[in-house]
Amino acid sequence: MNNVDVRSSNDCVGIQCGTDRITACRATKTMLGGTKYQYAAVSLADRDLCDALSELIASLGVSKTTLPILAAIPTDECYFATRPIASGAANASPRVLLRESLRSSATRLDQMTIDVIYWQPDRRNVAGIAAAPTERVDAIRAAVAENGHSLQRLEPAASSLIGVAPEHEGRDRRGGMTTRVFLGDARLLAVMSKGGQPIHWQTLPLPAGDEATGIVSAVRALETAATACGLDRTPDIVVIHGREKLRTLIDQQWLHDNLPGDFRWIDSPMSSDKDVARAMADRFLSGEDEGLDFIRAHRDPLQLRRVVPYKEIVAYVVAASVLAGSLWLRVADVRNQHTRMISDAPPMVADGTNPKTERDQLNARATSISQFLDDRIQWSAVIDEVTHTLPQGVRLTDIRGSARMAQKRKKQTKTTPITMVLRGECALDEDGAMPSTLNGLADSMRSIDRIADHFDHVELADVRRTRSQDTGVAGAEFSLVFTTKD
Repeated sequence: MNNVDVRSSNDCVGIQCGTDRITACRATKTMLGGTKYQYAAVSLADRDLCDALSELIASLGVSKTTLPILAAIPTDECYFATRPIASGAANASPRVLLRESLRSSATRLDQMTIDVIYWQPDRRNVAGIAAAPTERVDAIRAAVAENGHSLQRLEPAASSLIGVAPEHEGRDRRGGMTTRVFLGDARLLAVMSKGGQPIHWQTLPLPAGDEATGIVSAVRALETAATACGLDRTPDIVVIHGREKLRTLIDQQWLHDNLPGDFRWIDSPMSSDKDVARAMADRFLSGEDEGLDFIRAHRDPLQLRRVVPYKEIVAYVVAASVLAGSLWLRVADVRNQHTRMISDAPPMVADGTNPKTERDQLNARATSISQFLDDRIQWSAVIDEVTHTLPQGVRLTDIRGSARMAQKRKKQTKTTPITMVLRGECALDEDGAMPSTLNGLADSMRSIDRIADHFDHVELADVRRTRSQDTGVAGAEFSLVFTTKD
């Protein structure tokens, strides 16, 4: 299967793979920073999925160049649930979590493709469990591969709409817990979410002529499911998406009286195949890589460029270079002042004044400058060698340092050493154990020539396990402490 990473592409195609119809949206970034969209749809009546997909892509004007494909499976064909988990349940397999969620042992789990995300929408840790028929997933993967393109993501249609919905609101609402209702022509999708991450969803009929009652009923149905999802409270914000013309036909005051908390109506996206396809493409072009994905296990191997924060490292190096340049200019200025003071010394002696005091001051200044130049550390070069020595899968998250300082306490002067502290993080091994690369990390740092020149001690400290609040992935944090002798 063709799952080569083409995330740097500015051209992609999002598709909604329905049972009787495929809808696609091609999104292309323009030179002016905007995005151009093209839409197409083909029927699947008595047709092979591969042939239908080929016709669909051709109608979008796609050449033979490999393009990233982002696919969605209709929400009704997928199972999704969010369940609270104990502290040690994060090591349970996806099949075990799905079986416990279904509360049935008769389901053929070997015929289901499962994806699990661990995170914390409220006070308790939860697992978001999604499943779809493996036959359906394999058919989509095969069709994309046979057409010579790269399938980058495959998720439930509801998940794609939830992922882009916060972008249509103000920034103050993007990370909050929200109840959303995506309206369609005859059905609606009711969702509880936090940011772009789903907590619970339901698809319900939207009765023609009585849409307001259908919306209120859907919101109340979500409230009854909040406790089972591990929530201690229900969202106090309700947002309705789509069907702009319907807004003028519904009694807004009645909705305000029957919906909890704050209430808003936004024009897009709505629960339609066209909007699902566009949502898939928009998330890809924005670099969003979080959320549910049925082909997570088939992605290309993790690349170092996804782990190492090159942009942050470059920023640190540039900042260190600027500081080093500023210090160099200051040193040059001090040298010039020293030269001018020495050149002025003969006239002072010629005037008959005692040069001893001036000489002592000049010697003290010269000694300070000499010590400064001897103890100076080229931080940019040190950090550059440290980052190149880090093993694969380890990245830096913080850099701190302190200069040598003299402190006087009880008539005694104590000098604190030069210190550099690097904070980092890494993923755990497949068995959940601490990575073996941490054991020799301190020794690797001691072997660096620039480290040996400036620091006498290198110590690995503050090693602890962590868990990402966004993805639920287990990892480890640590500190590397570099110090000189007192």
